[in-house]
Amino acid sequence: MRVTAFVATIMIGIGGAVALSQAGQQGGRGRGQGPVILEQAPTDRSVAIPKEKLSQYLKDMDAKQLATLRMIEGGKFNVNIRRIRDAETALVHPNTIDLWVVLDGGGTITTGGRLEDRQIVGGESNSLRVGDVNFTPAGVPHGVSGVDGNVTWLNVRWDVDWPADAPLSAGRARGAVPAGGLQPLEYAPTDRAVYISKEKLAQYLKDMDAKQIATLRMIEGGKFNVNIRRIRDAETALVHPNTIDLWVVLDGSGTITTGGKLEDRQIVGGQSHPLKVGDVEFIPAGLPHGVSGVDGNITWLNVRWDVDWTRP
Repeated sequence: MRVTAFVATIMIGIGGAVALSQAGQQGGRGRGQGPVILEQAPTDRSVAIPKEKLSQYLKDMDAKQLATLRMIEGGKFNVNIRRIRDAETALVHPNTIDLWVVLDGGGTITTGGRLEDRQIVGGESNSLRVGDVNFTPAGVPHGVSGVDGNVTWLNVRWDVDWPADAPLSAGRARGAVPAGGLQPLEYAPTDRAVYISKEKLAQYLKDMDAKQIATLRMIEGGKFNVNIRRIRDAETALVHPNTIDLWVVLDGSGTITTGGKLEDRQIVGGQSHPLKVGDVEFIPAGLPHGVSGVDGNITWLNVRWDVDWTRP
């Protein structure tokens, strides 16, 4: 079973040249440079980031000495690559969740405890290796040390200041009956990080196969969740009116169709492209999407968050 095939292949392939544009007041900073943003988050189309494009982005970041590349900027959320070669000063985001997927290199992440002079005191440390996933809630200190050459991760971030009366779209509240029996492994903590090693992910996939489960909800946050999706046949097309999907393909392959319109749970007039191990796909809220042409299976990490924040 190729449950961690993306570990070996996510860095393979070189795409075309990529122009790194600078815009906005937020985003990553390279050495002596301002924020770098590739595009503002679309609302009418998906964004496909194949592994070859990711590989080229890393080459461009090295050439330009960039530590952060903001691939998608959504104001209240963003999708980034972080690539560092030294320890990173510890910090805390009071209102923003971080979800990391390690793409290259290695190091150590320390989370929790308290910040003193931008150092973590009393935290918990875990290794960062290719294929590991780390969820850090808003308000939890975190930092990286022990970098082995480099450590590079896909960094998905979203704010948590939804209005108190906003309906739940991505998931269910603690204690609520889960939709379709989708019982989460745990409800999203607010006082600690959740570290999911690549070995644990591999075990989850084995358990899903044994129990014939297509969706495993690892973390349930009500307005967000972190899942594994593993399917062996075409998936009926659907649309989430208020929820963004961010996929990272872990195993297998297939074809994704997005856009167009739904008719009898089929997409008419959409755009299709292949999905393979190491690819990333951003699907805005309200955009129809479905999977077909599955080769054995297709498995992806599925990160989802609602978009109905209070605006000034």
